Amino acid sequence: MNCIREGRREKGEGRRQKAEGRRQKAEGRRQKAEGRREKAEGRRQKGEGRRQKAEGRRQKAEGRRQKAEGRREKGEG
Repeated sequence: MNCIREGRREKGEGRRQKAEGRRQKAEGRRQKAEGRREKAEGRRQKGEGRRQKAEGRRQKAEGRRQKAEGRREKGEG
């Protein structure tokens, strides 16, 4: 009765398809999570670069201040 005839499904075929769908769904969730992690990593790196840039600007300004102070002291002496 449950033979593979034209227009008939094999016994247990529906269950297999359902399981396959669940597997695909789980894989999609995994990929989605991985994408989120990569995105977060990128944002973190971007922030790090911004911080370094700001630190460089601070150091540059400090150097200019010291240079100006040196000129003032030279003028006094």
